Amino acid sequence: MGAALFVCFMLMREYMQVPRSPRRMYIFEKPVSMGILPENPRDDVSKMEVQLPFKRCTELPIPDSYWNLAQDTPAFVSIPQTTDIEIDESICVRVVVPAKTTQMPLKFAPFPGAPWDSILLDLIGQNTNISVPVPLEKTDHTSNFYRDKVHIYEADVVLRDVDVYRPQGYIEYRHAMWNAEGFLDPQPFNPERLIIRPDLQITVTDNEQLSPYSLHKYLDMPLCTEPNADGRWIPIESLPFDPQQVPPPDSHGLVWLPYKCRLQRIAYTDFAKCLAQKYPVVHWYGDSNTRRALKKVATLGKWCVDNPDSLVCKCNDNMEPFSEYGANHRLSAFDLDPEAGTTSMADPFSALPATKPRIVTFKWDGLTTRNAPPWADYFIPNFEQKLGHPMLAILGMTNWDTAFETHAFFANEADRLTDKINTTYALSNNQPPTDIVLRTGQYYCCTSDMDPYWKRRYSRLRNHYFDKTLIETFKNKLGHERRVMVWDVARITERRPYNLRRNDVLTCEANHVRSQLVEIENQVLMNALCNS
Repeated sequence: MGAALFVCFMLMREYMQVPRSPRRMYIFEKPVSMGILPENPRDDVSKMEVQLPFKRCTELPIPDSYWNLAQDTPAFVSIPQTTDIEIDESICVRVVVPAKTTQMPLKFAPFPGAPWDSILLDLIGQNTNISVPVPLEKTDHTSNFYRDKVHIYEADVVLRDVDVYRPQGYIEYRHAMWNAEGFLDPQPFNPERLIIRPDLQITVTDNEQLSPYSLHKYLDMPLCTEPNADGRWIPIESLPFDPQQVPPPDSHGLVWLPYKCRLQRIAYTDFAKCLAQKYPVVHWYGDSNTRRALKKVATLGKWCVDNPDSLVCKCNDNMEPFSEYGANHRLSAFDLDPEAGTTSMADPFSALPATKPRIVTFKWDGLTTRNAPPWADYFIPNFEQKLGHPMLAILGMTNWDTAFETHAFFANEADRLTDKINTTYALSNNQPPTDIVLRTGQYYCCTSDMDPYWKRRYSRLRNHYFDKTLIETFKNKLGHERRVMVWDVARITERRPYNLRRNDVLTCEANHVRSQLVEIENQVLMNALCNS
């Protein structure tokens, strides 16, 4: 109890030292009594108001006393400025994590630049249920570089929907135990509570009624041309327009709407026509998550439409009989007929059809040593002469890599992959450059894989940093000469309502998303490819 009261007092001190509103600053004239935080802090102070704009974290000093908090003081959330902000303004959110006296597992360490503590925190709209993840980063104070010191993380969070937002979240792991590298086993998930003051909330207003993100203006937005747009999930009954004009809802009746561009619902027959015109040859690499996306394409959207609640559609389709293409073959292909509205399995080494787009599929277990044959062996001599020159290559990696390899090994393999792609799909005057789409790994949170056989080392932060490494490697090495897009399926799931996100992951050990969400992911990709 004493530690919790001390945290309340420290929060109150910060509350008194910084601006309280993006429009006003409160000058406190008499101190709050030490100890218990009043239910309404403003009842305990007299104040006068002066005009002041909202500030970013870098402009809001961290109280020196935070760095001297005693061990075992409960971790807490701090929002130095609260009350009202306008659409598109940001709010500074901090999490203070004092050290603990428990025995520290010294074998675990974060990646360079990564935090010791893994913290899942959202700002949740109390009326819309919109969840906005808080992308916490460690501050540059030296204390953050030591395992046994106070750690403070912060983020400037932009809010775009009118609502009253409250923080909700917890510490997933301390002491870098989120990062089971090498021979270390994944650790049990035992989340630690964060102290969040009951009155800690942010009100987002649109006083001038000019928000560009209003649902009434959604159909006026430009079409999406990149597959990584930020957005939010909206109940289908809240749409002020015909839902047929946007991609279909998930299994909970929610639709995915980006903030700054518009998704249209694209039929797979229209996607086939788009490929015929823009990408007549596609090489598509990936694991079982890619397989689920391809099953939608190969059936022109029919896969799992009739039985969405079956085990295959909800989670694991590994043993499902499938005739439209060799879904479990290491190398396969199928052709799409945009005129007849059909697909047909093809020999990947056969002559390319004159008017039909062909998708050649490569089933890889990431860039891991578990591939048989090794992934690099697929890049055979005269590769393009045998399998066609693709105008588009889609690569879905990191799921297996996060689970089974070290980050250093993966970084090296990602570097090798970019070299293979660059030499295999060589730039020439005779062929257009191959566009690259990088599919992120699936989002993972709220649990750990304790299966004694698999021992998959998934964690929210591991997945994030493996994705980050792959994206940076491709953009740095190939982005100056080729179009490199990021198909951010992780973001789509991460933005789901707080409780649904957890339930989605817990209901499928394979970490596959349901078929309805596969459809939404595909719609994001198809819009990016066909609208640009």
